Amino acid sequence: MKQQFNNQGVAKVQFRILALPENLLAVELNAIRENFLSWMAANFALTTSQKFQLMTMPDDLQETLGQAIANSYELGQAVQFFKETASKDDQPDLKDIVINGAEAMAVADSRSSKKAAFVGQLAINIRYKVSM
Repeated sequence: MKQQFNNQGVAKVQFRILALPENLLAVELNAIRENFLSWMAANFALTTSQKFQLMTMPDDLQETLGQAIANSYELGQAVQFFKETASKDDQPDLKDIVINGAEAMAVADSRSSKKAAFVGQLAINIRYKVSM
């Protein structure tokens, strides 16, 4: 079942993924790494606006996010995710998206001895801009 792309929906998807047995987790991680946009569309009931924003995301950002998210899950870490709830004064297509730790997490290799080392946590925060 697809989840809404909001705090609760992302939490449900992350809980499901982090509870998977190792063989199914590997399949999920591969899907995230190979085609982040398809994985998002398969797991979330995205609005037309959300689909457009994902499709217009630069390729290198898509790849970095896919790698970072998959590596986080592979290390057993949930992504810290917060999406502000839009109010009537917000512009739905104008957002500040702050991503912390994507570069470090994208290159984290869970198969190396660095797995036990703290590499930080991937954090994604989405805030709406207010209409003036």
